[in-house]
Amino acid sequence: MKICFLVPTVFNLGGIQRVVSVLASKLVNNYDVTILCTSCEYEINRELYNLNKEVQIVIDEKLSQKSFFVKVYSKLLRTLNAKIGLLNKKKFLYLLAEAYYPTEIQKRFINYLNSKDFDVIIGIGGEYSLLLGIIADKLKAKTIGWQHNTYNSYFNTPYKYNWNQDELFKVAIKKIDKYVVLTDTDKKLIDKNFMINSHRIYNPLSFTSNIKSNCENKNIIFVGRLVMEQKGLDLLIKAFHKVTLKHKDWNLYIVGDGEDKDKLDELIYKMDLVGKVKIESFTNNIQTYYLNSSMLVSSSRWEGFGLVVTEAMECGLPVIAFDNSGPKEIINKPNENGILVPCGDIEGLSAAIIDLIENKEKRKCIGKKSISRAKDFSINEIYNQWNKILQSLN
Repeated sequence: MKICFLVPTVFNLGGIQRVVSVLASKLVNNYDVTILCTSCEYEINRELYNLNKEVQIVIDEKLSQKSFFVKVYSKLLRTLNAKIGLLNKKKFLYLLAEAYYPTEIQKRFINYLNSKDFDVIIGIGGEYSLLLGIIADKLKAKTIGWQHNTYNSYFNTPYKYNWNQDELFKVAIKKIDKYVVLTDTDKKLIDKNFMINSHRIYNPLSFTSNIKSNCENKNIIFVGRLVMEQKGLDLLIKAFHKVTLKHKDWNLYIVGDGEDKDKLDELIYKMDLVGKVKIESFTNNIQTYYLNSSMLVSSSRWEGFGLVVTEAMECGLPVIAFDNSGPKEIINKPNENGILVPCGDIEGLSAAIIDLIENKEKRKCIGKKSISRAKDFSINEIYNQWNKILQSLN
């Protein structure tokens, strides 16, 4: 079976890129796997996420390039739709599709994908899941859409993701053979609103660790893109400031890169945390940071899944997270295999951190339970679920 993952790129930093690389590297042991990237902004770097050398990489930005007229026309339509939802109506679905996926782009993808005789095409994220739905009846291959964020992020976050595109989604998603979501919460929302039967498959761990943290180092860790709003870095810094008033000897390591680094630096300076909060660039050796820490904090305002949560668990760390849809399904036994705090509750977050700082045995106990929970996200477990879906399309 020939499988094609359709994605902008897997060679920059992000959870999607990591998960696609991990799954493709496992699938290639039994399938012919290609990753089709539509952005040439990033060079091929298999070492970034240990992408198997047998996975074929194709980078073709021409597939998504628009002519000047189409670019101006579709931009105008997108702007109008984003601001007032003008096209997000059944009677305007053709124009809505043209705004985001003009006919010339659709034809280009149809011709290319059909010429390669793929058996299954997997569209990554809302963008390419929707495109596959629009052109599915013209493709020879079976199609799978793979959602990588929450339903509310996709459809209820103004001016982001698939904002004001839900009417098009309702029609297009029914044409896709299988649709995969990350949590049971999103399965319920997707199935109810789009009247389909989606499949919930968790993201796989990107590594296993034989060594576990002893949870004794006075380090707290956050891992993720430096995006203030989504990742709640402002909430994290304010909560940690409260922690340092009682425990000056603990440090916070923020590991990641992103567009809001300068804003983050400013906030750290403003909160008088210079030297207590250390920002480290993303590294392939993230495991070392987990092992040198005693807890991970996930402060995201929304999170489709929370890959870093499962990674930290694999390394034996207790995790404190806001109880949005991803982390609250991973931490399925609150206060046993992790700590959940109401979303946005800075006081609650700081109190939870202080509690684990002051209770060594508690954080070690939660860390041990975390290791057990992490097994549910092993690549073998997740592969079996994906394999079942792929075989059903034969």
